[in-house]
Amino acid sequence: MILILDEKQQFIFHLSLGLLSLLQFTECENIRLVGPSRCSGRVEVFYQGSWGTVCDDEWSIANAEVVCQELNCGAAMEAKNGAFFGQGKDEIWLDDVQCVGHESSILQCQHRPIGQNNCGHSEDAGVVCSGHVRLVNGTTRCNGRVEIFHEAQWKRVCSDWGKQAAQVVCQEAGCGDPSTQTETLYFGDARALPAIKTICSGNETSVSQCSLLKVNESCDDATVVCGNGQPIRLVNGTNRCSGRVEIYYSSQWGTVCDDRWGMQEATVACREMNCGNALSVKYKAYFGRGQDQIWLDEMECTGHEMLLADCPHKGFGVHDCNHNEDAGLVCSETVRLINGTDSCSGRVEVFHDGRWGKLCSNNWGLKEATVLCKELNCGEPKNSKDIFYFGDSSLQGFTSRCSDNVNSISQCQLQEHRGSCEGVSLVCSGNVRLTGGSTRCDGRVEYFDKGQWGTVCAESWDMNDAQVVCRQLDCGSPHKLIQLGPGTGQTWTDQIECNGKEATLNQCTHTSLQDRTCNNTVVAGVFCTGTFAVRLVNSTDACSGRVEVRHDDQWHTVCDADWTLSKAGVVCELLDCGRAMKAHGGAFFGQGTGSVAGASNLCFENVTSLQQCSVKGFRSTTCGHEHDASVHCAGKPPIRLVNGTDRCSGRVEILHEGQWGTVCDDEWDFRDAEVVCRAMDCGTPQRAKSKAFFGKGHGKIWLDDVNCLGNETSLGQCRYQSFGENNCGHGEDAGVICSATIRLSNGTDMCSGRVEVHHAEHWSPAFNVNWGMNEATVVCREINCGDPVKISESFGQGGDLKGYEIYCNGIESSLMQCSFRDYSRSVMDRIEEASVVCSGNVRLTGGSSHCDGRVEYFDKNQWGTVCAESWDMNDATVVCRQLDCGSPHKLIQLGPGTGQTWTDQIECNGKEPTLNQCTHTSLQDRTCNNTAVAGVFCTGSLTVRLVNSTDECSGRVEVRHDDQWHAVCDTEWTLSKAGVVCESLECGRAMKARGAAFFGRGSGSVVEASNSCFNTATSLQQCSVKGFRRATCGHEYDVGVLCAGKPPVRLVNGTDRCSGRVEILHEGQWGTVCDDEWDFRDAEVVCRAMDCGTPQRAKPGAFFGKGQGKIWLDDVNCLGNETSLGQCRHRSFGENNCGHGEDAGVICSATIRLINGTDMCSGRVEVHHGEHWSPALNVNWGRNEATVVCREMNCGDPVEMSGSFGQGGDLRGYEIHCNGRETSLTQCSFRDYSRSATNRVEEASVVCSGNVRLNGGATRCDGRVEYFDQNQWGTVCAESWDMNDATVVCKQLDCGRPHKLLQLGPGTGQTWNDQIECNGRESTLTQCPQRPYPDRTCNNTVLAGVFCTGSLAIRVANSNDECSGRVEVRHGEQWHTVCDTDWTLSKAQAVCETLECGRAMNAPGAAFHGPGSGPVVEASSSCFDNVTSLQQCSVKGFTRATCGHERDAGVLCAAQVQLVGGSGECSGRVEVFYKGQWGTVCDDDWEMSDADVVCRQLGCGHAVSAPASAHFGRGSGPIWLDNVECSGQESALSHCSHPGFGQNNCGHGEDASVICLGALQKPEITINPGVEVNWGDKVEITCTLVTEHMGGTFLLKKTQGSFQMEKFSDQASATFVFPKVDFSQKGSYYCEYQKKMANQIIYHPQGIPADLSVVVKLEKPSISLVSPHAMVVYSPDKVSVTRGSTFSVTCSIHSIYSRGFFSLTNLNTNNTKTMSAFGYSVLYLATFELPSVDFKDQGSYTCHYSVNISAVSFSSAPSRKLYISVTSTSSSSVVAAVVGGLVVLLLLVVIIFLVWRRKWGVSEVIVQFSNRFGAAIKQEMEDKTTVALDERERNNQLYEPCTPSPEQSKTDADTDSNAERAPEDLAGKVCYELEPLVVS
Repeated sequence: MILILDEKQQFIFHLSLGLLSLLQFTECENIRLVGPSRCSGRVEVFYQGSWGTVCDDEWSIANAEVVCQELNCGAAMEAKNGAFFGQGKDEIWLDDVQCVGHESSILQCQHRPIGQNNCGHSEDAGVVCSGHVRLVNGTTRCNGRVEIFHEAQWKRVCSDWGKQAAQVVCQEAGCGDPSTQTETLYFGDARALPAIKTICSGNETSVSQCSLLKVNESCDDATVVCGNGQPIRLVNGTNRCSGRVEIYYSSQWGTVCDDRWGMQEATVACREMNCGNALSVKYKAYFGRGQDQIWLDEMECTGHEMLLADCPHKGFGVHDCNHNEDAGLVCSETVRLINGTDSCSGRVEVFHDGRWGKLCSNNWGLKEATVLCKELNCGEPKNSKDIFYFGDSSLQGFTSRCSDNVNSISQCQLQEHRGSCEGVSLVCSGNVRLTGGSTRCDGRVEYFDKGQWGTVCAESWDMNDAQVVCRQLDCGSPHKLIQLGPGTGQTWTDQIECNGKEATLNQCTHTSLQDRTCNNTVVAGVFCTGTFAVRLVNSTDACSGRVEVRHDDQWHTVCDADWTLSKAGVVCELLDCGRAMKAHGGAFFGQGTGSVAGASNLCFENVTSLQQCSVKGFRSTTCGHEHDASVHCAGKPPIRLVNGTDRCSGRVEILHEGQWGTVCDDEWDFRDAEVVCRAMDCGTPQRAKSKAFFGKGHGKIWLDDVNCLGNETSLGQCRYQSFGENNCGHGEDAGVICSATIRLSNGTDMCSGRVEVHHAEHWSPAFNVNWGMNEATVVCREINCGDPVKISESFGQGGDLKGYEIYCNGIESSLMQCSFRDYSRSVMDRIEEASVVCSGNVRLTGGSSHCDGRVEYFDKNQWGTVCAESWDMNDATVVCRQLDCGSPHKLIQLGPGTGQTWTDQIECNGKEPTLNQCTHTSLQDRTCNNTAVAGVFCTGSLTVRLVNSTDECSGRVEVRHDDQWHAVCDTEWTLSKAGVVCESLECGRAMKARGAAFFGRGSGSVVEASNSCFNTATSLQQCSVKGFRRATCGHEYDVGVLCAGKPPVRLVNGTDRCSGRVEILHEGQWGTVCDDEWDFRDAEVVCRAMDCGTPQRAKPGAFFGKGQGKIWLDDVNCLGNETSLGQCRHRSFGENNCGHGEDAGVICSATIRLINGTDMCSGRVEVHHGEHWSPALNVNWGRNEATVVCREMNCGDPVEMSGSFGQGGDLRGYEIHCNGRETSLTQCSFRDYSRSATNRVEEASVVCSGNVRLNGGATRCDGRVEYFDQNQWGTVCAESWDMNDATVVCKQLDCGRPHKLLQLGPGTGQTWNDQIECNGRESTLTQCPQRPYPDRTCNNTVLAGVFCTGSLAIRVANSNDECSGRVEVRHGEQWHTVCDTDWTLSKAQAVCETLECGRAMNAPGAAFHGPGSGPVVEASSSCFDNVTSLQQCSVKGFTRATCGHERDAGVLCAAQVQLVGGSGECSGRVEVFYKGQWGTVCDDDWEMSDADVVCRQLGCGHAVSAPASAHFGRGSGPIWLDNVECSGQESALSHCSHPGFGQNNCGHGEDASVICLGALQKPEITINPGVEVNWGDKVEITCTLVTEHMGGTFLLKKTQGSFQMEKFSDQASATFVFPKVDFSQKGSYYCEYQKKMANQIIYHPQGIPADLSVVVKLEKPSISLVSPHAMVVYSPDKVSVTRGSTFSVTCSIHSIYSRGFFSLTNLNTNNTKTMSAFGYSVLYLATFELPSVDFKDQGSYTCHYSVNISAVSFSSAPSRKLYISVTSTSSSSVVAAVVGGLVVLLLLVVIIFLVWRRKWGVSEVIVQFSNRFGAAIKQEMEDKTTVALDERERNNQLYEPCTPSPEQSKTDADTDSNAERAPEDLAGKVCYELEPLVVS
């Protein structure tokens, strides 16, 4: 693009460009690419108003060229087939497209008529175009050096290109947005390419739309890392295309976890690395363990993604892995197959001479094809007679010639081919085959690897592996695993672990067997369904569908003419699909295609005959496909019943993988039995039997934890663990008892339906011919369903015309004992099938309705009561559900019934629909006290219910009369009447009495809430019998209630209604609550449920005396906001491990409460007076009243007497007067006060100080703990005071966490000697349990104190532990983040010392721990020198910084470790220094990886052993760490995962230890030229380590961020070079050293860091005067200038920093002029003209030089002052004469000087003057020689003599013809000494 400078021309140019763009859009709007970028994707064409795709038939690189040109997307790179970019939808507009390559549109190419095609969307075509931008030398296509295609060639881009241009480049490349680079990645340079500068607005869609300017001067190359282009690399491999996968994200390299890592992921990574095809994937750190971050886990690529980061994954940094699971891969470095149908077919391309090219068909033969297939692990090449074509490309062609012994195409002779070149296509056999079987789809598995075929070890071979083999060979799915005996040759001993979803076997995980050997007499084999003689198609499962039979690889459908259920059974048997359920005809599963075979008896007699016909052939038939036969089998696996009394009872066994096995009885229930009975063609299930009831089986236990819904046709359709996976023995074999002779069909439950009998081997209907009560009685009795209720009911008709007429006398035990007579009905016969409705096998007797009473159960032909010894709510739930009586309200005992009492123990889980589905087991003594029989009161027997709510204790009230429910009118509805409802439902007290249909409107009639009915629970029950009075209300007035909830609660033995032992009502009985886990939040719930005020104490240990009877609740865990204890978490009712000595109690405030406050000590005041709560009103409310409230609430002193806590809304309340000395507000005087709606008197409120404070410290957050109780403040005894107690105090005071415990000496007054026992989770100290000390005394010289983090000058934020995070410092009450500009490791150390967190390991910047908020301060040395200076700055204040929060500093501290008790410093008990004290580490989870970290931290090499159990003796003091889990790569033990310092459950008998290899040296670091360098300097950092065995890897790292460089060296050192340093490279560097041994890597300890400072030093500029009158340049300190004259002031500087600007400042007027500097090399200047000088210009002038580097401004010190004095014009001739004489004299001196200079060879300078007309005056002299410089000058390149180069001479010549450019071009000619006064 040409840049036009004239404004008018520029307007015309841009207008033209816009019109051209419009034309281009109009032309291109008919085609688009759908894919990862604008210039790559699926090709779509717009036609007839919709977009459609293009079929890949005949799709070629020539077609792709036309598409790329049409879309202005550069050159075509690839033509993609097979829906590479995903399948489109809707229309396929084009097919058989054949372009020549020069067409302007794809529509101009030859193609079928639009819309005509023979394709599917799996054949959608795509293209990859070069676009106008490419990123070169990057690790992915989305990072690298930027090059732009401009003016028909590629050009490099200068680095000063701007964020907008980077945005356009990344978006055009399809790579998202540019990432912020905290570290400059080097991608090489391209000095040979022409350079351009880009100017973009950021809104362009292509960089071609930006302004592209030609650049003549040198510039650095632009680089970019786009957001979608996290660089990847392969580490520790054998070549560039193999190794551990690492990805660059958030300025740090990290690994990829091998969870779900497979060939699809490897395919993407190989493509991204430009590395050809993926050959194999590697797991479990095959290429060594990585370090630092694990960035990706659980990746799920499709294989078509352009970038690994584009694949779905958990999220960057989200994983559950360690570096032992690092993923790796191996790519084909030199060859790839493109556009193939799988990984072993495609167009051949080779990597040669640093680029990809295609192989030409010239010289191509079998030898070359064989080499390629072997190199790709793809077997042998397929028959060359077959024609394969996978397209062509425009890549450079190569010819190949291979010799006999090569293993890679790279070892063949490859030569660049000139002229026509047809690309080679190749199809290899693939890497798996089946041999030794009857067809290609069954047999021994053989796998191709390492250039040869081999069998596969069967030791771990399973159905998942077989699934992949069958899929890969296009042989369907695996039918069964087979063993055909060993093959010949190699047997691969790798363990293949597939998940069954892989496309090929090489995508599965391959790991070595433990002993690396295999019994090759057992090799893997599989029988795939592709070898079957029959298949079922067009269905949703494998065991139903249209029947098709195979002959000679051709499939035929079967005619339904002779199709029967028995023939269908042969098909089901062959497919291992159980019995045939249905034999369908009439193309039930759709019509097939091809020929149709007859269902002859000869072929379908049995499995063998069917297989024989598959070989010999089937008889053809004249059937059409509308008569195709189908089958519905029971499903897999086949089932049989063993050891039963008939065909429908016995032990359940299933067939799997050709072997019968049993089913475990875990979770085995009635629904599972129902499925088995159906699959066995049996009747109704009777029992689900467990514990090997039918004897123990043997062999496999195939199924466990079976969970059926009951409607399945096979156990295989139920949920269960994997086949063969169980935790059972054969003593747990499951069984069933089904009805063998009778079943009820189409009923509403198992006890109703149409009667069918199994007679003469099949099921037939019983007809309603003389069907009566006798027959129905026998049926109900036989199926254990009680008595007949109805003997005829409409349950539909089965349709069979043949059945039976049955006669019974009613006393038979089975219908089979009755007489049967065949009966056939005609189509016209109206005789229906017989049916029955039985009562069911359970009933309730002796109660007030059918929904309450004694439980009776029908079994063994009689009714009997149920023993109550194990009867519970789960059993009762099933009974109420079965009887349609709602849910159980309570268990009841009504005394014994008559007759039989069943002694079986019934164990329901509450989810069963009927009682016989529950487990029945015998009581141990098989006897039952029948005076205690089971009974239940179901909710269906209640007189009242609550509906339309989320819980059972709130909702709309409905009352029952004569089985009809009525709503209640709210006219007379009160809280007391609501209380009667809550009491009746055992839901506690009434909280709210709602009206106005609060819970929604009901339906039906409405009754009144009369006093006579709602007075008590008894009166409510009486009205339910007699009836309620109708109301005139509508349903908009329906009442509701909100009860406290179940269970009801009461307080016993207290001093008032709000204190006492807690008791609850459950199942009609009061019981206590155990004090385990009993705390303040539980007390809060009890106080609320009792309508009491604020909780005061949660009392344990039967404080209010021991209760009696049941202990209903234990381990209660409330949040505190519940309305009932039943809503809290707790054990099951009655389940506890307590005695009544642990009964819980509470003390609540009975008379006062604070509402709507921010804590328990603030809020609106309410008093309990006159039996209800009323507000205290703010009438004369003052400090006296507030003092009494705070005192009574144990909340310290009043802080505020008024606050905004809302208004309760009650108009009536109290005016209260106190004198301030009362102990309770009830002792004050009360006066009723009523306010009107217009009265503005508010309710009284108070804010109390709280009941804890810290005294005697430096701030309110540190000091002696004082606690308010019993109306006074007192100190706290420190004998049991610990960090948990301190945690609560700091939390309550909003002071952060406890930093450390303090002892400040005794206070004055009371000392509380109760032992406070907090767990650290409480919000206030009151909530902690408090118990008296045994001796009730305390040494009050030792009092509790705490220093909270809120008193620290510094804190760390946004991290998982308290010793790492974002650094924040405090001044006053405000926290500030710290800028990372001057942040160093030594300053971070001051932070670690202040926090008592050990030493600083890292000082990250760039908001590594997330950006903070608020102001930012500098990390000045004066503040961060040490702990003291940091505290002083916290008081005085910090210096504000100009940083943003993206530069927030962080710190990573590490606690010190030592080894104690060992033989030296490298063995012993592990101890950690924390908070000023050494402590031990518990051995829970202590492993070698943990010990490795300790050894490395101490510089002791690797860990040899990790002993536990105090191996080196018991330690003392705290146990600081427990459950430590290290990956092994951490730099310090405290960085490993652990619960937190001091959190443990150990004793010192569990102290952990380590034994290390020994002390290892630390590598040393040196920086050259020094630790302080100039920006742009070359810096070399050398790591040195002298060790016995050379040859290892040096690592250079920074303490900030994740910078890392690696270099292998077989010497004692390695040097890392930074060609041009910038500010991103300043910081603290350290060295590490790793030595790789045979079985391990030895890590030397981290070296001592060294700080590298990158600075910008600017010299003081010079100031000089240029006068055209005198035609001289000089540098006086003071000069007088005549008013009206013109002169120039020149500012100049020696500097390596170009592109700066000068500022000339008049110090008298503060006027400043600014001008860009110009010049070359190290000399830069600017000349400021002062025309027509006036008095205002008089004053002192100075120069400044400023330059912007990396967005930071730097300025020099001011030059010396030049004072200019302005004088008036003089007409004196004397003055003129004098001046003239001086001028003549001066000219003579100049002439003499020049002559002397020429004579003596003095170097010349070029002087430029500017006259008042602005023309350039030049004096040119020939430079002949150079004055010798002194030694100092010779040693400084800035002052060396200069001789113009030829290039400069040419530039000089050009300059002569262009006066305007003279100042810029002459600069290169200046030769000068120390401080030139003359510049050009």
